Amino acid sequence: MLRRFLIWSSTSMTGHVALFQFTFAIPFAVLFIGLNYAEGTLTIGWAAWIAAVSAACGIIGGIVVWVAITMPRIKRR
Repeated sequence: MLRRFLIWSSTSMTGHVALFQFTFAIPFAVLFIGLNYAEGTLTIGWAAWIAAVSAACGIIGGIVVWVAITMPRIKRR
């Protein structure tokens, strides 16, 4: 199952975005929401903002890596 996911994520832009969401956006959101909770500065609005920014960064990161690194490698095959 994991191998199929990794193959799919390495061959499609949608897969890249999903991979970046799992490897970057979710840990980023959990880390910074946890840090703000520990500091006592977490509000619902701030948690929503952190989740939105981390999701947007995951999407943008997946697309940039797909266009800049993966597509040229696929075209060279």
